[in-house]
Amino acid sequence: MAKIRRDEVASAALELLDVVGLDGLSTRRLAEKLGVESATLYWHFRDKSALLGEMASLVLARHHTIGVPEDIADWPVWFADNARSFRRALLAHRDGALLHAGTTPNQAEFARILPKVAYLVSAGFSESDAQMALLAAGPVHRGLRAGGAGA
Repeated sequence: MAKIRRDEVASAALELLDVVGLDGLSTRRLAEKLGVESATLYWHFRDKSALLGEMASLVLARHHTIGVPEDIADWPVWFADNARSFRRALLAHRDGALLHAGTTPNQAEFARILPKVAYLVSAGFSESDAQMALLAAGPVHRGLRAGGAGA
């Protein structure tokens, strides 16, 4: 049996997603693609939901890489660019928006969200308004709730 790494499983799952779509993605199909038994996948992911979450995070890590500028006067331009970057990330894979909408952010995603909230706060937003603005501009921030970061 072939040895596989967690990142290889998630990457292969994204490749399979592009071919079969979210409805056609199954752990059985993914295991066949990787040349392993289905049970092997559960060594890396406790269930399909965890795999889908990792896939969504990987899409953002690869395709939504815009950082925050130093100049807060540029916040409106940055905000629009951030929303466009997020949209491009969702369009990078078949059913990317559906994949993303059905998952919750992990710690790495929160680490990427917090500087964006802080940037908007430094531009004059309250923390809750900054969170709501990011939430409204794109579900990348789907785990944020007014008044604080979500789980």
